[in-house]
Amino acid sequence: MNRRDFLHLSGASALAAAFPSLALATTNPPVLILIELNGGNDSHNTVLDLEQLGLYKKLRPTLGLAEDERVNLDKRFALHRSLKAFKEPWQKGELALVHGLGYPEANKSHFRSIEIWDMASAHDEYLSAGWLANVLPKISRSEIDALTFGRNALPFSGGSASHVQLENLSKYFKKIKGVKENSQTSNNSALSHLLGLNQNIQDSKAVLMRGLSKEITLKQNFPNTNFGKQMADIAKVIRMDLQVPAFKIAIGSFDTHKGQKGKHQQLLKQLADGMMALRAELVQSGQWSNVLMMTYSEFGRRAGQNGSGGCDHGTAATHFLMGGRVRGGHIGAYPSFEHLENRDVVYNVDFRSLYQSVIRSWWQQEKYILSPGLASLDIIHSV
Repeated sequence: MNRRDFLHLSGASALAAAFPSLALATTNPPVLILIELNGGNDSHNTVLDLEQLGLYKKLRPTLGLAEDERVNLDKRFALHRSLKAFKEPWQKGELALVHGLGYPEANKSHFRSIEIWDMASAHDEYLSAGWLANVLPKISRSEIDALTFGRNALPFSGGSASHVQLENLSKYFKKIKGVKENSQTSNNSALSHLLGLNQNIQDSKAVLMRGLSKEITLKQNFPNTNFGKQMADIAKVIRMDLQVPAFKIAIGSFDTHKGQKGKHQQLLKQLADGMMALRAELVQSGQWSNVLMMTYSEFGRRAGQNGSGGCDHGTAATHFLMGGRVRGGHIGAYPSFEHLENRDVVYNVDFRSLYQSVIRSWWQQEKYILSPGLASLDIIHSV
């Protein structure tokens, strides 16, 4: 793995000490938290376009949300009532809804489509590295560039980023406790890979042990769900000031082909409770302006319900950006229910435009091009 230039880090720390107002921007790279809604979230029952309510009810006569099952954000849009806590960041301008995210000729296979989103590829393009795998080393000041809690570390894999995948901090410390440092090198590619993994574990162990020595105590009560506990671990790592710039966490499954209403309500409640607990913790610690949460999923769901009380794999979807410097509001246009293609809504914002805008605006990599011709989205307030 690539080593960090610690002389550069020392210089940055000295500059921050001399000018305290620059401390956050200089020593702590902005943090991105990717939240995968595993299985393909039904965004039509997550965010409702009230101007299309008539068509919505026709397409979803029993699956559609009644008035008491939703909460209005503004005159035109409503959220599932499980997300009612999102009204606070919305009113503070800290929540953006990115409508119609998708890509041309969308693939509806779970496995292939999540690979497309994680690699930022075209539908017929097969890449070897995740969309952040070669970006994070440019901005990271930690020995570890990213932590994945739970499934699927693909956004960070295949490139030069140093990343660690774990279930939670407690289990990870038990797992690596007996791992010994190994200075051996090899020209054998397989052995070299294994030695690199060992070094990765050693580096992560050193970083996290350094954080544990600070004895961080969270001030918020996080939900007693797997997602909530993992969000609490992410909060701890951020509070430790370890300068890890990216995290990923997953919640699901949102693959709601049948009996959707109850399951979807529970999952969205877990999502909102976990995100809002993290927000509250970081607001209190003064780190909220340095954190961006972004949801994504392999696809949305079809416009209409199926015969089993659920909905099937679709295309475009609305996703959330939440953070202290998010430029809140609506981005893109909610897809039309009147103009469907093969029973699917049509995307209007290429998901790679969102990714590129995050890299450029959030991490100040202004010249970075993820793919030629992508539009720039105005998503972040400058410092």
